[in-house]
Amino acid sequence: MISKVFSVTNKKGGTAKTTSALNLAAALHTAGKRVLMIDNDHQGNLTAASGLTPAEQKYTLANLLLAAIDCPEDIDLHLHRTVLTIKKGLDLIPSNRRLTDAAARLQVMQLSQYSSCGNAERYCEQVMDSLFASLKGNYDYIIIDCGLQHELLTINALAAASDYCIIPVQAHFLASEGIPNVLDMVHSVQTRFNPKLQIAGILLTMYQSRPQLCQSVRESVGEIYGENFHVFERPIEYSIKVAECPAAGQSIFEHAPKNAAAESYRSLAEEVLRLG
Repeated sequence: MISKVFSVTNKKGGTAKTTSALNLAAALHTAGKRVLMIDNDHQGNLTAASGLTPAEQKYTLANLLLAAIDCPEDIDLHLHRTVLTIKKGLDLIPSNRRLTDAAARLQVMQLSQYSSCGNAERYCEQVMDSLFASLKGNYDYIIIDCGLQHELLTINALAAASDYCIIPVQAHFLASEGIPNVLDMVHSVQTRFNPKLQIAGILLTMYQSRPQLCQSVRESVGEIYGENFHVFERPIEYSIKVAECPAAGQSIFEHAPKNAAAESYRSLAEEVLRLG
């Protein structure tokens, strides 16, 4: 078994990034796939949305990254304590504010490698690579929720691990303006570190079928990016039930399985499954 790794990322907030990571993972799990979620955000939103308290987590992604920096040969010893089972076939590597410590260490590595004129033995952008050597054989899909801050953490997810990235975009004109920044980052990663990285697609979120504004944004995104990048077939419907999910610590499939947003995420999962 070789996992397909998807990073969910956008440099703008409020795009339903964490919600989409959680519900995509849940939809794939419902389809019978073994899935690992990775919370790559120091705010721990994916951890909280999975029903856990971030501050109470003793072992997190931070422990793994620090081990990968200082003693990569011991990664397997740390993994069994860090990977948590949410339900059979659905696991999580949690996160909390300690991830800022790991991000700081990556920045120190970055300063060191550039001061050595590019002769560093290990690049700070590829530290996560040692984690996935062990993880990829255990899951069908790995879904990484990337944060807004600490860009080196996002670049690590894209450079060291990801086969694909998904770009969630709120169905609002100002939100859609953030797409070029993400595309620039992805292109940089493809050029420097991970040529196999692909953009799985642009995912419209918080979509309302009736308001003309949402329909106009959908048409605009399709016209501007549709020739070069896939735009997922079904936007994620806006629903208060989706907003309630993180507080309930549940996916939309547990909280409101008949909601229109649940159908939207099922459609997303079907497209992801077709990618292989």
